[in-house]
Amino acid sequence: MTDGQPVIDAVAAALAPFDMAEDPGGRWDRWRINGGSVARALPVRAGGEDDPRILRVSAPPEQWVPGRCDGAPRGLLDFAPDRAVARAHAEAEWAGWHAFARRYPAARPVPEFLDRHGAHRGGDAFRAAQRDFMSQPVIRAYMTEHGLDPDRFLWHAFNDPVTVFGDDQVEYVRNRVARAIPTDELLRLDGVWLDYGDFSTGQFDEAAHDRYYRTADAYLDTLPDTAYVVRLRIHC
Repeated sequence: MTDGQPVIDAVAAALAPFDMAEDPGGRWDRWRINGGSVARALPVRAGGEDDPRILRVSAPPEQWVPGRCDGAPRGLLDFAPDRAVARAHAEAEWAGWHAFARRYPAARPVPEFLDRHGAHRGGDAFRAAQRDFMSQPVIRAYMTEHGLDPDRFLWHAFNDPVTVFGDDQVEYVRNRVARAIPTDELLRLDGVWLDYGDFSTGQFDEAAHDRYYRTADAYLDTLPDTAYVVRLRIHC
């Protein structure tokens, strides 16, 4: 295959039931195959670089980094190196935060302050929760270290290091490694479309993202070698 058209046609057919032009509750109004950067492109297994089944259509040939592609049969992809890089990075991040935090009194996570002030809806209560959270010595030091302006920066569960890194290194690393390959939405072979919302138990369930990525990552390892994995960008 030189132009990848059969794979593109198969992707279009799989996406068709989710077209917002046909169903207002759909998932996209336009899409394109998009693996054309190292950050997004899929990793080709060693020895498979010249296999004609590899899909590279999102960028001119001269722009491709060897060993990366828009899509390929699962058997031609090797996720282990990217996962190993993610693991090493996550272990270093976790260790770095805890080494920094040990120099200060133990801090409490920002959701506790938001709950204490009833601040999830914003307003004065939210600002008070932010001030109280930022009054903790380790958070003040962290903000100084990273040049964060306390008058402009807003803390929440996704950027609060006390929440993000937690006390369980194994769990933190596991969750970060699970994000190395999947994107934030997955269309399975059986036609089921998944995102983190399918794993949420309520309005403030930050862990839903971790449950989604772990599920999506595990699913990719169950695919038969002949099943294509293709990276897309969608708009909705």
